Amino acid sequence: MASKLRRLLISLAALGNVYAVSDAYADQTLIESKNVTIKAGLDIGGDAFFLPNTNYGAGSYRQRRSGGYALIQDTTYAELYGKPILSGQWKTPWGFTVFGQASAIGSTTLGDGDAESLSQTTRTPRAITLEEANLGVDIPFNKDQKLILEGGRQKFQIDDGFLMGKGAYSSGDRGAWWYAPRFAFAGPGVIKYQGKHIRADAFMLENNTNNNQTRNNDRPETKFEGFDVTLFRSKEGGNGGAVYEDRAAYITLAYFHVRKANIGAAYDYANRADRQGMNVTQLSWGGTFIPVKTWGIDKHFSLYGTFVSEQNSHAGNGYKGVSAYATYIEPGYTFTSLPWKPHIFYRYTRFSGGKNPHSRTKHNYDTYFLYDGRRYTYGGYWPGEITGMYLAPLSNMEIHQVDLTGVPPIHLLRKGDELKLGLHFYDLSFLYPSGSGLPSTVGRHMSDEVDFSAEYSFDANTSGAITGGAAFAGPGGKALAKAGIPSGMNVPPMHGTSGVLELYFYRHF
Repeated sequence: MASKLRRLLISLAALGNVYAVSDAYADQTLIESKNVTIKAGLDIGGDAFFLPNTNYGAGSYRQRRSGGYALIQDTTYAELYGKPILSGQWKTPWGFTVFGQASAIGSTTLGDGDAESLSQTTRTPRAITLEEANLGVDIPFNKDQKLILEGGRQKFQIDDGFLMGKGAYSSGDRGAWWYAPRFAFAGPGVIKYQGKHIRADAFMLENNTNNNQTRNNDRPETKFEGFDVTLFRSKEGGNGGAVYEDRAAYITLAYFHVRKANIGAAYDYANRADRQGMNVTQLSWGGTFIPVKTWGIDKHFSLYGTFVSEQNSHAGNGYKGVSAYATYIEPGYTFTSLPWKPHIFYRYTRFSGGKNPHSRTKHNYDTYFLYDGRRYTYGGYWPGEITGMYLAPLSNMEIHQVDLTGVPPIHLLRKGDELKLGLHFYDLSFLYPSGSGLPSTVGRHMSDEVDFSAEYSFDANTSGAITGGAAFAGPGGKALAKAGIPSGMNVPPMHGTSGVLELYFYRHF
């Protein structure tokens, strides 16, 4: 363990040097004329991890090339990715703009591979894949309204990504499972309307899957169409129609229908066996919108939430139907008059599940295209950096979460940089242990976890973070970890705690 920790600390120092000494650069202009601009950019990112007593002692299992599994009890791994980007626009003489973008992603995982029970990224996987490849038209009506038509491979996200945000999965031979740098959906495309107080999308998209490349861990191929409509109020000087972070308050209604999905045997498990024909509806809201001036509630109290319904009367793989849901509610308050301007929030999240794993009506929630929260780096929708990241199914469970963050009035390397410190607590429980294939006598409580984070932003193009934490298993967490041990392997001594130390960095050139 000591040698692994030393290797990780060396990696942390090396990766930290990458972002600490960097300067900020905009995209490089390759061609620029009166009406035509072509630019190039490059994203790079990396991370390093040390997870002592992985999965409460049950460990992580690495598939051997010769067959069988090797037990990793203290997991050490790192990831790297690079994304070259080429973009261009043509301001036509007819009053609209034609734009396009192409990019690719190269990624790898080093060391033991991720710390899931059956590691998906062992044996130093690496791959280069196409990311964006799109063409679009931007048609302004006036200074406050425009219509955008975009076809091809593209990023697409609804609000902060609880339901819609990730169109590709980074796993298996692609590598970079934790960093997950791939986002793009495939076309046909999206029609967007952006106004001063209302915005809307109509979309017909599909996710990008390759089960061979991801070692049979990919999401089902899913083709879907739908819409979303948002009423919003922008922050002062912001453009909430185009930028989610610029919305002071909003409410969104979204719907999509899955017209075709892969329901083959590879996907015949509790959460994702039945997408074809499913109707998904989401109502979400957020921001500061309660008009009470006492204690500054109208400016400093925020309330975010969502409700997602999944209904399907034509399910596959032996199900006669689906009735599932997810919801969260998140009140928060920023103490602007106190030093460090601390922000605290409590979030209750519930992912539906069923008591009977053999029921012909499936109640286990499918996360679809979940992106881990656009409002927070740590404190997103994966409930913790240990149990929530490597064991929890994000289905058939409830989560109590408390986050406290503050920004100390110091600058480390330049006048405009920022350091944010955070304390994150998670209490995870099953709704029904039997619905996750565990004995009904197993207790509901999965784990408690405490994480500490330090997020550093050098400038708009350069950032990084380091975090550490510990998780304390309940009976449900121990049973879940033990259930992940491959058949035929001996059960190692199980303990009540697991830990994590991790670092990541990001740089845009």
